[in-house]
Amino acid sequence: MNSDAQRFSVPSDRINQYRLLAETRRLVVAGLLISMGLVGGAFIYFVAAPKEDEAPPPAIARIIIRKPRATKPFQLKRQRLRPRSMTKKVSALRPRLAMPTTRRLTGASMFGRVETIDYAVDTDIQIDLQSGPIAFSTARVTGTKEPETRIAMREELLDLDALDTGKYKGLIIQDPTDRRKVKGFVYLGTAWATDLEPVFASAAKAIPNLVDAVNVQTGITAKVDAHLFLDSQELFRTPFVYITSEEAFELTSREKENLGEYMRRGGFVFADNANATVEFSQAEASLRQIFRAALGAQGQFQPIPNSHPLYHTFYDFDGPPVGSELGTPSDSEQWSVKYRILPQHSYRLEGVFLGDRLVALYSDRGYVHKWAENYGNEPQLRFGINVVVFALTQEGSIAQQQIDYYSEGGAE
Repeated sequence: MNSDAQRFSVPSDRINQYRLLAETRRLVVAGLLISMGLVGGAFIYFVAAPKEDEAPPPAIARIIIRKPRATKPFQLKRQRLRPRSMTKKVSALRPRLAMPTTRRLTGASMFGRVETIDYAVDTDIQIDLQSGPIAFSTARVTGTKEPETRIAMREELLDLDALDTGKYKGLIIQDPTDRRKVKGFVYLGTAWATDLEPVFASAAKAIPNLVDAVNVQTGITAKVDAHLFLDSQELFRTPFVYITSEEAFELTSREKENLGEYMRRGGFVFADNANATVEFSQAEASLRQIFRAALGAQGQFQPIPNSHPLYHTFYDFDGPPVGSELGTPSDSEQWSVKYRILPQHSYRLEGVFLGDRLVALYSDRGYVHKWAENYGNEPQLRFGINVVVFALTQEGSIAQQQIDYYSEGGAE
């Protein structure tokens, strides 16, 4: 029996079937539980997780422009242009002639005594051009104002608003008995050149602030002008030129020649060194050099005394007001502080004179930075007003040459 059992035995007879079944069942149940946990977790994740929907692409609108189709045959239509008419109102006084009041006999001549009549011209009597010839050589002109309040005759006859046609960029009249009574117009701007571009922040705000001060404190109508180039013919229509720089620059031969001719013809230049916290800066050297190159030996730098009319033209000053020379040096100027070469500023400004006429004002005080401030710069703006009024009222200036031309009847 034992031999038969050993004869028909196989290796699988050694396997415990009950134990194998139990382990298989245990593994199947564990696998089912694990798979159910994974599926349940995935389901919970996709259900509970927030949904992020992608935004739909924007709608694309296509505009189709179709060519117009003519519905009528093309025809040329002639129109008669209206003749241009002058719309500018020109005002003028209408003198009136008084009736003769007295007669007097003058000295005898070879033909006997000649009778002459004195006439008095007043501004409220109408002239009758049909009444016959008038001997204007014997007319006596009288004014209606008292001598102490009489204004110059050119102010009586000129309408400066009518002259603001763009031909000139500044014409003003000042009452000789009251310097605060001024009227007229002026365009103020900053000068540019080929190598001169004042693009720093203060240069863009200084002139607009000065224009506002002129409009508020005086009777002059001031406007901000466009950039003025030194080699342009526009220079000779501008009675006041403002030049400022904080770096070195050089003028071309054309610009030097134009600037020199401008000052000889009556122009006025205000050169302002924007790098006022450094002594002997490159900007100072360049600004001084332009006058030497433009005028040669004719122009002389001289200190302007505090009694000069420049300080008393509109406001009264004991001398030039403080500018930005006391400010803190910038980062590029720290080397000058380190080596103790801070500027030694003079109490006087310098001027360039042609004979007795002041043709240019040079400032090492950097007024451009003070003018650009929003407050605390009233003395500096008032001094700027003085410079503008002086430049336009100085004898021989471009503005006064035009005023004299119109006053003497040259425009007729």
